[in-house]
Amino acid sequence: MDTTLLFLINKQWTNPVLDKVMAVASSFEFWRPILVVVLVLLLWRGNFRVRAFLLVTVVTIGFTDGIFTQVTKHVTNRLRPTQALAGVREVALAKGNPTAAAFLEPVRVSYSSAPIPATVGFSFPSGHAMNNTVIATLAVVFFRGWGLWYAVPAAIVAYSRIYTGSHWPSDVVVSIVLAIGFALLSVSLQSWLYQRFARRYFPTLAARFPELVPSVSSAK
Repeated sequence: MDTTLLFLINKQWTNPVLDKVMAVASSFEFWRPILVVVLVLLLWRGNFRVRAFLLVTVVTIGFTDGIFTQVTKHVTNRLRPTQALAGVREVALAKGNPTAAAFLEPVRVSYSSAPIPATVGFSFPSGHAMNNTVIATLAVVFFRGWGLWYAVPAAIVAYSRIYTGSHWPSDVVVSIVLAIGFALLSVSLQSWLYQRFARRYFPTLAARFPELVPSVSSAK
């Protein structure tokens, strides 16, 4: 089932426009400078709700991507589709300097050769899918209906990991489920810590914002 769905997405449900869209969505290098600018602007201009959202998100991704994902990849040692199967389409942006210039270049498309004898596989979990699902989940927690909009780019990024041949469908689906759980646990724990320690160490801040996740009508 995993292989069948992989080849449907990766080889049959494809076209040149999707190749470009999915290559861009899957390239963290392309988005890195944009994300840095957005982060700086949100920290500079954002209110308490925005900054609390950024704090909880950074802490959560620090755990999921910096610890859980890296450890789990080594423990599961699952081969990527391009390592395990022949004929998987590998779709990626061309090299560009700066990276954004690659958007103007044709997408690189190649096919994996016969299965190679690999001893190290980093297919599970998908860091791209987990990180973006964490952001989407926390966006909903902090911004309610407005946060749902981030589910669109998060879904595109997750789908792109299958489309580009980087992950198995099951990698992505399980990563999304785990990320939702981690995000909810993280915001609950950080809210508890804020309630417990903010009044003691930051009384002025706690007086203005008694909750880390403000209600819809508060945190102007």
